[in-house]
Amino acid sequence: MIPVAGAVRIGSWCVHGFKLSIPFLLLWVLLLPLLVLVIPLLFIAFLCARVNPFKGVGAILRMLAALKGTRIDVENDYFSVLVNIF
Repeated sequence: MIPVAGAVRIGSWCVHGFKLSIPFLLLWVLLLPLLVLVIPLLFIAFLCARVNPFKGVGAILRMLAALKGTRIDVENDYFSVLVNIF
């Protein structure tokens, strides 16, 4: 299943940061018209590279599904950023 939501927390060690929730489901709905335009180009690219288009699309979907549970934490002396995909 593709990720449907995420959270970003931005702050510093001396000040409480803020948390921003991101509903990816709305992002997928907004990107749907672009996806309709990209799919034929993707199939042509797979055929030119001699890759089975259905296996190629399946691999892309598996990579999107693997993003679920990703946690990225970047921190230095003054600032920290946490990105959580669920």
